[in-house]
Amino acid sequence: MKTIALPIPDARVAKLWLAKAIGCLAVLWVAYVVREIWVPLGMAFLLAMVLDPVVDRMEHRGWSRNAATIFIFGSFVLLAGGMTILVEPYLANQVSTVQTQFLKFFPDTTHKGLVASFHRMHVPDWMATTGIRAFEGAEAGFQKSSSWFTDYGMRFISNLIWVAIVPIVAFYSLRDFHLILGKALLLVPSQKRQSVQAAVTEITSIFAKYLRGLMLVSVLNGASTFLLLAALRVPSALLLGIIAGILYAVPYIGAMMTIVLTAIVAFVGGGPHAVLVAVGASIVLHQIVFDQVISPRILGGHVGLHPILSIIALLSGNLLLGIIGMILAVPVAACIQIAVVAMQPKLGQEVPASLPSDLSELDEGAVDKETQFPDPLIAT
Repeated sequence: MKTIALPIPDARVAKLWLAKAIGCLAVLWVAYVVREIWVPLGMAFLLAMVLDPVVDRMEHRGWSRNAATIFIFGSFVLLAGGMTILVEPYLANQVSTVQTQFLKFFPDTTHKGLVASFHRMHVPDWMATTGIRAFEGAEAGFQKSSSWFTDYGMRFISNLIWVAIVPIVAFYSLRDFHLILGKALLLVPSQKRQSVQAAVTEITSIFAKYLRGLMLVSVLNGASTFLLLAALRVPSALLLGIIAGILYAVPYIGAMMTIVLTAIVAFVGGGPHAVLVAVGASIVLHQIVFDQVISPRILGGHVGLHPILSIIALLSGNLLLGIIGMILAVPVAACIQIAVVAMQPKLGQEVPASLPSDLSELDEGAVDKETQFPDPLIAT
């Protein structure tokens, strides 16, 4: 019977590894203790990631990085402040009008009160039942979906110092973005730095492109909602458009909330007929045009992910982590795609529009450029 001799590590090496393990555990423990700071700091660094390519382009045109960063932040503050001053009175008036009209029709929002209100307005039973279910479902959805944001939001409000710290951290992160990345690479062994830098740059680019794509889709959704509802003469179309743009950052769920709000406003402003028209048009716009066509293509296209994979990622993210999982699903899936293609390079190979009779030719990579898929499943 053969005996297996286990290697015994050198005492000095064992002590070194033990010290490293203790150090890592200590760092992880401290990070857990101060875990509440990572959300606002993460927001600041994500903002720097999104704006870094803009600053790089300005540097190439002769700007200093410090001047470009100051210009971008100053422009943002002026634009946001100006828009707030111009729009705030109108939005406040619209919110007050909608609230007054809603309370006029539905003074009691309990189940019994909703039934009585629909009965008093002589609404058909099927529409009343649908309206009650939609209202109660939306109320439950708002409470459930906002629980995470409310939790961190209350912590954020209770510590208003973050209102000043987040922009400051974002400013310095943007100004010294490449310096921070270079310092982090010093922790990587020299022979691995080039590959790690390439991976970090690609992953950073994916998240930045996704966030810019998400902002683009949200703006398009808000503008489209406003134009559609204004054409249908639904009250407070501008307010609903702004809400739609903000909520659309949460895939699928945000669109559903917008449809419910549209139904409520259309009902109090025009009655049952206005509800049917507004809800039908909103479903087509949000659930079909944006959710199934525009959003997967723009978000997936920004990160090199096929629309089918984008939809699968969104559904998987929802099952795993809920709303946060849906928001992060597409960029995380794109990062996973990069890792898979790195391990299996053949998956990054382009394929012809018409498969050859001998499928072994696919391994040779001899593909006519004019016969490639215009939108390959695995983007390279």
